[in-house]
This record gives sequence, structure tokens and C-alpha cells, in this order.
Amino acid sequence: MATEADPADTDLSARIGRAWRELRRGPSTGVLIERVFGPPGEPDSAEPGQLDVLDLLTTRDNRRMSDLATALRVDPSTVTRTLQRMEAAGLAQRAPAAADGRVVTVHLTEEGRRLHTAVAARRAEIMTGILAAFTPEDRRQLVALVEQFVESLEDYVARSERGRAEASG
Repeated sequence: MATEADPADTDLSARIGRAWRELRRGPSTGVLIERVFGPPGEPDSAEPGQLDVLDLLTTRDNRRMSDLATALRVDPSTVTRTLQRMEAAGLAQRAPAAADGRVVTVHLTEEGRRLHTAVAARRAEIMTGILAAFTPEDRRQLVALVEQFVESLEDYVARSERGRAEASG
């Protein structure tokens, strides 16, 4: 027997859905994306996928290609294409692993580190400016709730994928 949804919960879900849509496609989003990542073609600009790789490599360099794909939750071919562009731009280098030449590892270059520092500084400055409208307590609560939301989102997707696999298998 199905239970009816609480109208208040349905309204909150709809409001969150609208807010998510605005985050994704709102007019301010395009402006912020260009400010964080830089205007395309400029020396201090980065593609979002490249910044994701740079974020990972600055926390731990010398990662296996397969580990990058897993951490980014993308197909390995996506990482390969991204790394081709990054190598061409001098941001990263791929090399065979010392212990096993069949394994490819990725290394951050000085240019990659410099670009990451520049973009991360812009990102931090923008977030600080946005969060200035919140009280310190509101900022702490927002961070906790967004982290909880992301965790819940990941749990939901994992449960959904398990359900699909069980239904098809």
C-alpha cells in the first residue's frame, strides 16, 4: 500500500528542484562560470573537466588514469580525452608507472599547478563574496546541509543503480 506524500514535502521538493534548475541554467551561472574558469582562450582559463583533474592532482600527484576516472566518476575514455587536451596545454603529463610500464600515471606540471592556483583563488574569492550575505552561523549550516545533500544524492543514485541492476539481472 503506497503512502501519500506530505504536501509540505512535495512543495519543498519542488522548490529545491526550481533552485537546482536556476543554479544550473540561471543567468548568473554563465557569468560566474566564466569568472571562475576564465574566458575561453585566455591564459588563465581552464575547462571544468580540466579543473576537476587539477583539483585531484594537487591533492595527490602521480595518479593512475583508472584512479582518476574512478574519482571523477566518469568513463576512462573521458579522462583520456581530457588528458590529451591538458598535455597539449602543458598542464599535465602522462607517463608509464615505474613499477609496471603497462600502467599510465598522470603528473601535474608547473603550469598546471600555476593555473590551478589562479583558478582556485578566483573560485575562493567568488564564494567568499557570495557567502558574505550570510551570517557566520548560516554559512556553517549551509555548508553542513549542502554536504548532507550531496551525500544523500550519492546514496540515492547508488540505491537506484542497485535496483536497476537487480531488476535487469
